[in-house]
Amino acid sequence: MATPTLSLTERRARARQLHEAGHSNRAIGRQLGIHHRTVATDLLATPAPQDTPPAPTSGDPDAPRQLFTLTRELIQDLNVLADKQSGDLPAPLVRAIHAAADRRRAAWMRQLTTE
Repeated sequence: MATPTLSLTERRARARQLHEAGHSNRAIGRQLGIHHRTVATDLLATPAPQDTPPAPTSGDPDAPRQLFTLTRELIQDLNVLADKQSGDLPAPLVRAIHAAADRRRAAWMRQLTTE
């Protein structure tokens, strides 16, 4: 039985799907019946979609979106400070972050009312 062939557009779309699912170029090539370098070429020809909204900052879909990229060092520092069992940051640190954010919001509100 002959293997059904995909059109170029279909093949590239399928390669992109498999790539985003975490498959290697060689695994994608084996599945699609093409060389792994052809997979790489197909992936370069079909860039990943950029129109997806940023992920929420927590599992809550109504949570505020993260607007700024955190540096690797800051993420590492927060991970070091987090409790190993619960993953929570220490309460004094959370209070300090909230207080700093409240001060910033208050300054923005003062600026808006004076303009």
